[in-house]
Amino acid sequence: MRKETFIFTTKNFSFKKFLAIFSAYLLFVNFAFFKGVFDGFLEQNSLIFSAFFTGVLAVAFLALLCVIICLFFVPFLLKPLAILVVLISSTSLFFILKYGVIIDKGMLLNVLNTDTKEAFSYFGFDLFFSIIFGVILPIIFLIFIKLKYENFKTELKIKAKICLFCIIVFALIFALSSKIFIPFFREHKELRFYTLPFYPIYSSVKLYTVLTQKPLVFLDIADDAIRQDEQKKIFVLVVGETQRSQNYSLNGYTKNDTNFYTKHQNVASFSQFYSCGTSTIVSVPCMFSDLKRTDYDARVAKSRANLTDFTQKVGIKTFWFGNNSGGCQGVCERIRDVIDMRAASYDDEIFNEAKNTIKSVINSTFIILHIQGSHGPVYFKGYPDEFKKFRPTCDTAELNKCDFNAILNTYDNTILYQDFLQNELINALKERENEFETAMFFVSDHGESLGENGIYLHGLPYAIAPNVQKHVPAIIYLSDKTALNRLKMIRDKELSHDYVFSSVLGFFDIKTKFYDEKLDIFRQP
Repeated sequence: MRKETFIFTTKNFSFKKFLAIFSAYLLFVNFAFFKGVFDGFLEQNSLIFSAFFTGVLAVAFLALLCVIICLFFVPFLLKPLAILVVLISSTSLFFILKYGVIIDKGMLLNVLNTDTKEAFSYFGFDLFFSIIFGVILPIIFLIFIKLKYENFKTELKIKAKICLFCIIVFALIFALSSKIFIPFFREHKELRFYTLPFYPIYSSVKLYTVLTQKPLVFLDIADDAIRQDEQKKIFVLVVGETQRSQNYSLNGYTKNDTNFYTKHQNVASFSQFYSCGTSTIVSVPCMFSDLKRTDYDARVAKSRANLTDFTQKVGIKTFWFGNNSGGCQGVCERIRDVIDMRAASYDDEIFNEAKNTIKSVINSTFIILHIQGSHGPVYFKGYPDEFKKFRPTCDTAELNKCDFNAILNTYDNTILYQDFLQNELINALKERENEFETAMFFVSDHGESLGENGIYLHGLPYAIAPNVQKHVPAIIYLSDKTALNRLKMIRDKELSHDYVFSSVLGFFDIKTKFYDEKLDIFRQP
């Protein structure tokens, strides 16, 4: 009798055999979820208790998976659905385990806004092997297996029996363990983010809903803006990328002198400044909007004038110099003078553009620099070789292959480089102080996780994100030393991106009903 290989040419691959293999696969890709459950139980219980109830939950989860597969994986749709689930689950698991991220609506939006330069920064041998073994090989297996289907009635009976058995198992576990699991999941709501492929699919549906919404009618809320003070002023707003307050020596960081240059300048550094979001796509539009973090809505913000509309409305020359891979997130759409330099290797090019602009302007000017900053995971590409001061460094995108000290040093080198550029910018402003009142306001869009508790990068939901993803540096230089000294007195006050909008309006003495003196950093008591 001719022998057939088991995997690729068998004609007797029954649904029950597929169900056993595929449900076991789905149980495996939910490793991060079950690890979170085990760790959660272990916080207040013994090792045996934690292991037992994690195992009980795994059985209930497996029973639920079997019911879902029986209901939705019907003949002719089974393979396409299975391939889609493998693609979603394995890819999500890789980024969850490698970077500690969550595949939610915000993260999917970040993916859609990622350019090729940033996308390639995530490629490494670990991603390559994960795609081969976690995606391609399982998909090849699914393509080549030859499933044997029974007649409709027989197939229906088989699935009905499986579903009935699994529902009974699930119901028994729920009845006997609900007093354990219900309080546990109320306390650990974040664990739902790690259920694969369910949460990524749920997030995709939410994203689709957002992307297909009709835009709101645009509101020109800047139409009442007037400028009462004709004094010539220059304000430079440097929007940082992925910088966290914890690594700024101006704020007490001692490992490396990351503010070697600006510490010699007369600046105010705010130690308790917090971002609007944990990603560029949220924070940048938010800080330029009159909306506050607690009521910020991206759709609403996009449909109304932002800070740059107010400055242009009153005749202040407004420039946007961008080197951020995510672009301006719609903020610069109506600015007349925009220079996009995303092809630049380093941020020095947009700083040079800003310095040249400062030298040449003759009237009040608002300059925004949207920098690449400390964008990861390729921190080592964020600075020239001459700024490789803190060693050893992590010269790879595969951060889990570097020790924490090397990651810190590499990240700190990016901050040192930015500090140098800001120092040069301040010097350029000083050269115009005989003619202009000048200011530089540097604030990062969000922070960064560098491997603490197994979490890298940023973008976690604000409610559960670690503090380092929300606690950002904010540094101000003013030619008005009296005002600067007042700012130094509130350096430890809790502030946020909510202050950016009204602070810029206040600096230029722009009057509008949307100005809030309580959120003007230059008017703080």
